[in-house]
Amino acid sequence: MVKRNYISLNDPYVEMGKKLRLLRKYHHLTISDLAERLDLSDKIISNYENGYNRMTIETLVLIYDSEAFGQIDLEELLQIFILDIFE
Repeated sequence: MVKRNYISLNDPYVEMGKKLRLLRKYHHLTISDLAERLDLSDKIISNYENGYNRMTIETLVLIYDSEAFGQIDLEELLQIFILDIFE
């Protein structure tokens, strides 16, 4: 987890957070539900969603391993959270 001091509206990490929020809501999960599935705090999930913390590859692997969003492929998670944003 990397804490960020300055956030721009078109920042790619803000986009990652938006995608995390969309996936969480699509799967009818609260921040607390997702935090519990990932064994993280509610605050960390909130910070990811708002772009205050950067999600790492380890976080994406944790989402995959926990099946927090069902049986989504790791490749699909990488596409959603990295390739679609940083291309």
